[in-house]
Amino acid sequence: MNFSTALRLNDVDDYIAPAQSCIKPVKVPTSMKPASITIGDDGSYVATDTSLLTERQVCVALSPQSVVSLCTTLLADSVDYPRMKSSFTNWVGRVGPNIHDKVTPKLVRAFCCDVLKRHGVTSFLDTTWSRDISLLKSSEEFVAVWKTESQQQQQPPPIYPDKYPRLPIISGICPGWVCYAEKANFKVPQQAPGESFLLKHLSHVRSPQQMLGGIIKRNSLVTGSSIFTVFVMPCYDKKLEASRHEFELPTVDGGESGTQKEVDLVLGTNEFAQALEALLAGEDEEILSLPPSSTTEGDQFSLPDLLLDDSAMYRHPGSGSGGYAFVIFSYAAKSLFGFSLPPDVVTDDRVILRSLGSADMQEILLFENAMACEAARQLTLSVRTPYRMLSNPPSKPLLSFLVANGFRNIQTVVQQLKRAYTNAPSSTSQFLNPRPFDYIEIMACPGGCLSGGAQIKNKFSKVYSPYFALEERHVLASGPSQKLLAVMKENCTPEAYFTTFRTTPRVEIINPSALKW
Repeated sequence: MNFSTALRLNDVDDYIAPAQSCIKPVKVPTSMKPASITIGDDGSYVATDTSLLTERQVCVALSPQSVVSLCTTLLADSVDYPRMKSSFTNWVGRVGPNIHDKVTPKLVRAFCCDVLKRHGVTSFLDTTWSRDISLLKSSEEFVAVWKTESQQQQQPPPIYPDKYPRLPIISGICPGWVCYAEKANFKVPQQAPGESFLLKHLSHVRSPQQMLGGIIKRNSLVTGSSIFTVFVMPCYDKKLEASRHEFELPTVDGGESGTQKEVDLVLGTNEFAQALEALLAGEDEEILSLPPSSTTEGDQFSLPDLLLDDSAMYRHPGSGSGGYAFVIFSYAAKSLFGFSLPPDVVTDDRVILRSLGSADMQEILLFENAMACEAARQLTLSVRTPYRMLSNPPSKPLLSFLVANGFRNIQTVVQQLKRAYTNAPSSTSQFLNPRPFDYIEIMACPGGCLSGGAQIKNKFSKVYSPYFALEERHVLASGPSQKLLAVMKENCTPEAYFTTFRTTPRVEIINPSALKW
């Protein structure tokens, strides 16, 4: 049977090549400086500003989640990254022949820094240090907003110049979640046209990546040095976060004003591993046999470096995404109610940790005393409903926090907030007690940042165990984090701790056939 001409298809290919108009261009500052053009084997060409290689110091910041992922990869019995594995084994043999059976994330971090130093990187930082500052400001933010709303004051808390979030405060450090919140078009009572009700609850405190990037670039403006910042992160969405115009600084070059990114480049953990493999493949045995290199003295860039002998890796109490809910929970219990909780807050007899259906939905409750806590515990052993949404609970919690990971759980949280708005008095645009939660730590990836999309493919348990084996420290308990905070207080304005969000308008497609692909 022959088909008509109109139905006969030849050379069918379902690949659709994007047009140039579909690609968001990257702004490249133009200047009359030396440049070169590299032509690849496939005919593609790339213009390179060679002045970057000689005039700018390179600073690399490593996240602990990425380092742990690299650590498990080096220990795994797989064929991935053979050059990196053999080089690491030889390197360990030189720096410490007796520690082959004690490979730690700190040792892996030092190895990565040593390789990069041989290739011109001048400074190394750890995002755990800037997370200390982010956690401190997030805790202060929550307590200030709580006091403001409980006293029904209209003026913003003293830490804010104008707008501030409303309870329940939702963490704003996950770019995937922030993108969702900015695009959400759910309608709730008393919502202004074109406004996302989720944005008024987002914490304004910067993520550790942008907190550290801002410190580095502002410090370089003060010292007159030129820094190229590279961040190694467990999530691809961190690239989108770095590209936001909220994270740009004004510059003046040759009398012309412009802007520069606070974070110049973000590499996923797997991209960083591929880069290390390529660097090591180009080294000869003479280079590999050299002793570990040291930082160059006299750098204008004065922020602390990662040193093998005095810079321990550590984590904060709580989840593998930084512990925001647990740290803020403990800070608020002390500041608002005078309760001193242990580092592991769930060991206190006034605290309950509940699973709302899965390990990615964890509720943390604080009660006035152990008796009230035990009565609530007996009621909620097999109940998945948020405690404040239960009918006739035996006691009221002082604080109710939530850790929610993954978009399925994000949808659940959003629906709970919508119901709370719907049940609120129509005369107000914010819902009053009982609100389901006071603070929500949200991450877009199931399992949180430890299982981010840019991590090297390992079993989650293999990354989970070494991360939680790290030393647990209180906020600002390390010397480097204290030094970073001191530098920030000296060189940065208060606005450098915070960011803003914007509603993304809905795109109305009137004529789908007019779209370019």
